Amino acid sequence: MSPIAHDRSAHNSWVKYTAFGLRIASELTLPELIPAEPGLVEDVVIRQVDLSAWRDQLEQANFVMQGERFMFLIPGTAIYAIRGGKEIEVSMLPRADPDTVRLFVLGTCMGVLLLQKRVLPIHGSAVVIGGRVYAFVGESGTGKSTLAAAFRQAGYQMISDDVIAINVTASAAIVYPAYPQQKLGLESLLQLEALRENKKHVRQRKHVLSLTDGNPVRAQYQDLRRIAGELNKYAVPAVDEFYNDPLPLGGVFELVSDSPNRESMREGESVVVTEQPLNKLECLHTLLQHTYRRAIISRMGLGEWYFDTAARMARKVEGWRLLRDSSFFTASEVVQRVLELIHKEEKSYGSH
Repeated sequence: MSPIAHDRSAHNSWVKYTAFGLRIASELTLPELIPAEPGLVEDVVIRQVDLSAWRDQLEQANFVMQGERFMFLIPGTAIYAIRGGKEIEVSMLPRADPDTVRLFVLGTCMGVLLLQKRVLPIHGSAVVIGGRVYAFVGESGTGKSTLAAAFRQAGYQMISDDVIAINVTASAAIVYPAYPQQKLGLESLLQLEALRENKKHVRQRKHVLSLTDGNPVRAQYQDLRRIAGELNKYAVPAVDEFYNDPLPLGGVFELVSDSPNRESMREGESVVVTEQPLNKLECLHTLLQHTYRRAIISRMGLGEWYFDTAARMARKVEGWRLLRDSSFFTASEVVQRVLELIHKEEKSYGSH
């Protein structure tokens, strides 16, 4: 991506980072991100400014479009403005929690900035398997991040969690790495710990993590930060299992929590995970349904670009719907089934 063309003297001393395929110079400290190599010219600047003059108007609307600037307010936290795919302006409100301020910089602000750059942000988690990226999407609570964590335990690398940045070119859909952190609930952490102890599809961790909020599982973990505004959800570092180079997207898996009363049979045994291949139209619908912050796209004047980009992407990748029995912790079974489907697809390609 092309670096920004303006005076850099005001922010030469700011910390430089990389995320979403971008080189970022930030006045705010962003410990979640990977520091950039010294001397790199930035693509994006994150600065603190005074946007208080817009507060009254933003309190009456979800967001405001002013030319190429997209603005929104998070009460008690900050006013944000994203301009031309090059700048993120942050106006912190009194007594704002810095963790919450960063949460929206790395989430909504980055999603809007990617859209301004004509990079499609998909809401989900993504891991690297066999030199390609596979994305996991689905409604909240279907286990996207938990599944990505299970893949990390199994020895695979994560490339993104929450926002998957995809640049659809004439020949491929390319995924840019986000940053090495996951958001995991307490229940998922405990279940993954049990899975690790059973050593089923699991690689031993180099670091032991623990919670710091007086929870009784404190002895098994260490220093996890609670996600602001989330009930029992924690920021889990994934530096050792993070892949930090762009790769082509190989496929999309939509996770669906199925009825616990459903019983499926395969080779005479009951299974808790079944799959349905998606045709190109179904794959397109899935991508449209799980685009990050999709409600604002038409208001940004990007509706035509968005549909065309998603349609081109749907033609380039394979898609599956995975139905998992919500009465079980199925991460291990889903990992195994995903690997089987990918291996089967690779063999199919090899036969042509």
